[in-house]
Amino acid sequence: MSDPSRQGNTSRNGEAERAVQQAEALRRELWLDLEDTVITPVVNGWFNTELINTQKIKDVIASFQPHRINIFSFAIWDEAQRKGFTLGTREMIERHFGIQLNLVLTVDDDIIPICCRQMGIEPSTVDFNEMSNFWGKQGAFRLCMRHHATNHRRHHPNLPLHVLLLDDVVYNEVVRWPDLQTTVEQRNIDQL
Repeated sequence: MSDPSRQGNTSRNGEAERAVQQAEALRRELWLDLEDTVITPVVNGWFNTELINTQKIKDVIASFQPHRINIFSFAIWDEAQRKGFTLGTREMIERHFGIQLNLVLTVDDDIIPICCRQMGIEPSTVDFNEMSNFWGKQGAFRLCMRHHATNHRRHHPNLPLHVLLLDDVVYNEVVRWPDLQTTVEQRNIDQL
């Protein structure tokens, strides 16, 4: 005959195990803007930036517990800017927050082409100003994440995705795409 006190404990352990499995059955990705969110503006080059909002970012990392941390910033226009960021600022961010950055998108090579493909527009016909006027940061992130979520779903059909952008110019928003098992969240860092 089984011990009733052990049954209750086993049930609680089973519930805890299920909670852990559910938490692991969700991919969480944090996307960070750079200027006025993580660092001061890059007016004098990538080697002359300073970290800002450090406690807010640490708090979000601790509560969101992302599997990946990526960069979505209009400050990184092209490959030359990405190299400048990598040489001048990336290590400072990674070391301070104890993280490793994964994707670092560029405006010209990643963001504009992805947004245009999502909208059925030829990328060569859209420049940065038009992209900013058409979609702004909020819309551009949503379009890029639709593309990202589609690729994620193709490779991980049973793994829901939750992406979170921290930025100083977006408004707080949560969008759910049930067809892609994806939640897209944008938070204004100044409102944290």
